[in-house]
Amino acid sequence: MTQQRQTAPRAALALTLLLALGMFAGSASDALADKTEAELKAELRRARGACQGAYPGWLRGIVDAYTGLVAGPVLDVSFVLKKVPTPEALKTPDERLGWGDGLQAGYKAGLDYGMELGKAARTPTFKIEAMNEASERLNAYTTAQCGAMIPELDWDTTMMNTNRTLTLTSLTLAYFAMERAANANEFAVGAENAARCAREAEAKGDQTGAQNCRAEARKLAESTVDFAEMAKGFAGQREEAVQAVVDAEAAVEKARKAADDAGG
Repeated sequence: MTQQRQTAPRAALALTLLLALGMFAGSASDALADKTEAELKAELRRARGACQGAYPGWLRGIVDAYTGLVAGPVLDVSFVLKKVPTPEALKTPDERLGWGDGLQAGYKAGLDYGMELGKAARTPTFKIEAMNEASERLNAYTTAQCGAMIPELDWDTTMMNTNRTLTLTSLTLAYFAMERAANANEFAVGAENAARCAREAEAKGDQTGAQNCRAEARKLAESTVDFAEMAKGFAGQREEAVQAVVDAEAAVEKARKAADDAGG
């Protein structure tokens, strides 16, 4: 997922941070008066950690759901804290605590997105609204925690499993492979529809319509192959992306069969 953020004005960003930290639970003046400087700094450090944990959690959630490692709706995702180690780059207890907060929030949204993405890569139907809602939840969370100021992590050294074999980079590439597999399946479903259109037109004696539908089926089959190849390119030899390759290859087979069935 590509996130494009515009730098917020300093005043607006400050207000966002204060709201996100819950400092306006009562009146602003009372809340500020009740906070010591040390407490404010601790909350800001925790928010920083939450920002760093949200997107990694999102990626791990997508991959876990897409591959079936986690299936069905999950209310309590605290188990992800044992699956993903806290980055050594986070030195303070507040940042590390915040990392866990963000990891769980991102993971929950990622699971919801990944479950629908898996359906999109394997079936004709999926809920795009659910995927959009999950994405919006992630964006809302990170915006509330730190606005446009998202701290960076080293994607090649941030480990995403306890065996230390998954990194942010490898999960990202696996996610890209899954998206391309879903695209491939979308074109394959389109090829099937076009083949059906050709058969129906042929049955009605509409030769021009049948020919147009056949051409469309062939075109969509070619696009399926293109996206399947992209999926394989992103997947490489990564174990976490094996399912995406399987899905992409199944889409190609389905599209080719549709093109053949269209006749002509």
